[in-house]
Amino acid sequence: MEMETTIKVGFELVGILIIFLLPPYLDGIARRVKARLQYRRGPPLMQTWYDLQKLFNLPSVKPTKSLLFTAAPFLALASAISAALLLPYGNVIPVDFGFNLVVFFYVILMVSVFLILGGLSVQNAFSHIGATREAQLILTVEPLIAILYGVLAYNAGSLNIADIIANLHLTPSLVLAYIALAYALYVESGFVPFDVAEAEQEVIGGPLGEYSGRLLGVFYYAIHIKRFALLWFFVSLLTMPWIGPINTPERAALVLALQFILTVAFYPIIAALEATNARLRIDQVVKMNVRMFFAGLVILGMAFMGW
Repeated sequence: MEMETTIKVGFELVGILIIFLLPPYLDGIARRVKARLQYRRGPPLMQTWYDLQKLFNLPSVKPTKSLLFTAAPFLALASAISAALLLPYGNVIPVDFGFNLVVFFYVILMVSVFLILGGLSVQNAFSHIGATREAQLILTVEPLIAILYGVLAYNAGSLNIADIIANLHLTPSLVLAYIALAYALYVESGFVPFDVAEAEQEVIGGPLGEYSGRLLGVFYYAIHIKRFALLWFFVSLLTMPWIGPINTPERAALVLALQFILTVAFYPIIAALEATNARLRIDQVVKMNVRMFFAGLVILGMAFMGW
C-alpha cells in the first residue's frame, strides 16, 4: 500500500514538473520550426524561458489603479494551472474527482475571461478591441467545445476524465468528434490564424497592450500553460483509450512517455500551420465557429442514435 502511494505521488510530482517546465519549451520549439520554414536559424529552444525570466525581473508599469488589472494575470495563471492538474499523467490525475470534465471546461475558460477583464480594466481603445474580439471568439467556440465534450461523456457514460478515457468506444460520431475537437481546441488556444484578439500588427497586442514587465510575463506564462493543457488533453484522448488497461507502474510510465512525446511532436505541426496561414478577420472566425457549432449538433445527434 505504501509502495502504491509512493508511486502515485511520484507520478503526480512528474506531472507537476511537466506542467510548470514544459509549456515555454514547447513555444521555443514552435519558434525554431517557424524560423526554419522561413530559412532562418531561429532562436535557441530555451528562448521563451529567457524572455519570461527577463519579464519576471522587470517592474510593471500600471496605467490604472484598478485591482483587476493587477490581479487578472495571476488569476489567469491559477486557472491554467488548475486545469492542467485535472489531466492524466500516466494513470494518475493530480486532482481527481467526479464531474471534473465540467470543471476543466470552466477553469480553462477562465483564462480567457481574465484576459478579457484585464483588457477592459484600462482606458485603451486597442485593449478594448482585443478584449471584445476575445469575447466573440470564446462565445462562438465554447458552445462547440461543450457539445463535443457532451459527445465524449455520452459515449463513455461519465463526466469524469479518467472514466471517459477508460470507457470510450469507437463509433463514427466519436471519430467526427475528435476531428471537430482538434479544430475547437486549436481555436481556443489562439494559434494563427485565430489569434485575432492579440493581433500585434492590428491592435498592438489587444488586451495585453497595456501590460508590461512582471504582469505581462505572468500572462504569457498562463497562456503557454493553457495551450499545453488543451494539447495534453487532446493527446490523452487520442492515445489512452486504445492502449488497454494501465495497471502497472511500468505501463503507466510508458503511457506518460507516449503522452510527452506526442505533445512535443504536435507542436512542430502547429508551428507549420501558423507559419503558412495568414490571420483571419474576426467575422470570418465567427462564421467558421458557427458552422462548426451546427456540425457539432449533427455529431451529437449521431451519438444519441448510437452511431
